[in-house]
Amino acid sequence: PDFKCAGALGGLSSTQKKGTFVSEVEVGEAGTSQWQVGALDKNTTMAFYFDVPGNVAPNSQGYLQLQTYYSHPSGQKRLRVTTISHRYASPNMANIANGFDQEAAAVLTARQAVYHGHGQEVIDRMLIKLVSKFADYRKDRADTFKLSEEFAAFPQFM
Repeated sequence: PDFKCAGALGGLSSTQKKGTFVSEVEVGEAGTSQWQVGALDKNTTMAFYFDVPGNVAPNSQGYLQLQTYYSHPSGQKRLRVTTISHRYASPNMANIANGFDQEAAAVLTARQAVYHGHGQEVIDRMLIKLVSKFADYRKDRADTFKLSEEFAAFPQFM
């Protein structure tokens, strides 16, 4: 299944290189499938966002390949290719819940909110989406609200 790049966040800037793998959906530095990074080391973090079509079969295998061109201290230009394999989750969201990393999600949500300059508004909308998909509750009954342990700390982080 094909997926398209929606954008990236971190210490990078878009080169505005358009192509067939660029999504109409935009997140962060978007509209490209290529970015420039001023400096890259073992502590550098970047987040890449992808737009996945709705017709992907659950549990199907997908692959992503990243090509990193860099200048070695010797002055030589080098290419490093990284291939990542992933499995698409089923629509019932159980696989997503089992692999949910609350700390990483909090960092990425905060990065998106800061990038877009909407702060609390963006965070509130994301929390509402998460809760509507993963919480157990009865409408208008706050005492029935419960999030599973995979999501319980996430609202507090935000």
